[in-house]
Parts: sequence; structure tokens; C-alpha cells
Amino acid sequence: MPASAIDLDHVIDKVRTTGYAVLPGVLSPEETRRIRETLHRLSELDDETYGVERLIGMRQRGALRNLAAADDVFHGLLETSSALDVVDAFLGPQGILNCFDALILFPGQGRYPWDYHTDLMDVTGVSFPPNRIPGVNILYFFDRVREENGATWVVPGSHLTLADEPDPEVMAPLSVPLEVEPGDAVVFDARIWHCAGTNGTDMPRALIKTLFTAPWYRPQMDFTRAVPEDVLTRLSPRARRYLNVHNVPPTTVDELRWRLSHGDAVNAEEAKVDKADKVAEV
Repeated sequence: MPASAIDLDHVIDKVRTTGYAVLPGVLSPEETRRIRETLHRLSELDDETYGVERLIGMRQRGALRNLAAADDVFHGLLETSSALDVVDAFLGPQGILNCFDALILFPGQGRYPWDYHTDLMDVTGVSFPPNRIPGVNILYFFDRVREENGATWVVPGSHLTLADEPDPEVMAPLSVPLEVEPGDAVVFDARIWHCAGTNGTDMPRALIKTLFTAPWYRPQMDFTRAVPEDVLTRLSPRARRYLNVHNVPPTTVDELRWRLSHGDAVNAEEAKVDKADKVAEV
């Protein structure tokens, strides 16, 4: 990974204006296959563990959470995916992971057209400076997706609206389906209004959602505790940064004072450089 390069400037322009951009062939066919197989294995295990009816009652069937801790096959999506360049372009070095989930839409499931939402509902309708974006979502697809099997519907340009509860009847005719191929990704401003379609086929369709936000927005989970330490230590500095490893609040006065004097949320690599500089000075 990546299987194809990204025209970063073009993608940034598309996201700024329409709110989203399709990234063809971000994942290689082999990686797409491996991740898809792992997702369905984990989904079957989830059904066995919690029970299908219980998961349906909670509206959680097919929602696989905290993928960073689930299997190493997912780690490339936090380390080497070319789509991450889009995240960093918008959020800079302080962007963190809000959620890392798979969403499998089973036959007969769907929310279109009554469940329009944004991925940052807490700030929906809030005005931001034109050059600021509070969150970036990347969806990775592992099946050929069309309207009939539950394509995600987005409302182009709606990331710029200040409306906090738009009428679904108004949104529906403005929506377009995200029709993609296996291995494609879609990146969008997390404020864009969208909803899942209905899967009218006899086969499930799978995607992975990686939502990144500015560091002031609270993540869905405390990944520093939700991901085992032995997994965290194997991840690259980039992935560890997304998982907020270096932005955990200090627990002692000494640590607080050190951070205040060296810059808050300083990461381990910066700390090593600072220590090396001190040694050189001596």
C-alpha cells in the first residue's frame, strides 16, 4: 500500500468545495482481499459472542469497533495509506483518531433516507474559519458499491451549511450515492451531511471508517488504553500519534511542568531530540 498515488492538491480542492473526493485504488487487490476476509471473520465472531438478535437490537450488528486492537492487518490504514496525506494536509501534525471502525451493511439493512447525519454532530451548525476543518473522514471500501447494495449518500456542499437539523425531505433529492470499487476510498469533510443506503441485495457490503479530528475533539475511545501496550509499541510513530499516545494529559506536577516548558503534547521523538541537544550542550 498504496496501490495508486493521490493528486493531493486536487483532492484538497474537491474536499474544500464539494465536501468529499473519491480516491480510486488506494488499496491493492491483495490488501483489499485480506482486510475483507478479516472483517467477515471478526463479524462472525461478534455474532457468536453477543448474539445476532442482541446486536440488531442495539443497532450494532456489523459495527466492529477499535480495529487497531483487532488485527495487525488494519495497521497499514494508520501507517502507510496514501489517504493519510489528505488527513495531515487538513489537520496538521496534531490530528488524532476519533474512531477506527468497520461497518458491514447486511441484506435488508439501511438508513436512507431518514437518518441524515454528520460525523461531528456536536459541532454541526457551528461556523469555522474557511481555512479550518475540524475533522476528516476516510472510508475504505471492500466491495463494489452501488445504490442497490447500500451506497452511502452524501449532500455535496452541505459541509458549509450552518443548519443543525436539515429536513430529510429536502436533503434526499440533493443527495448523490458514493459508487466505488473494491480498494477505493472516499475522503470527506466530517461536517458533510450523509446517510447509509439500504442494501437490497443478498450479500453484505463492508467498509472501514477512519475519522480523524482536531486534538480538542474528544475521541470515541481512549485508544491509549483500548489498544494493548504490546500493539502500541509495534506501531509506527505516525500511527501512535493518531492514537493520541503522546497527547495523554500529565499525571504528575513534574510532568506538567516539563510539558509547559517544552510545549504541550510533546511527543517521544521530540523529547529524545531535546534530551540529545541538552547532552550536546553539556
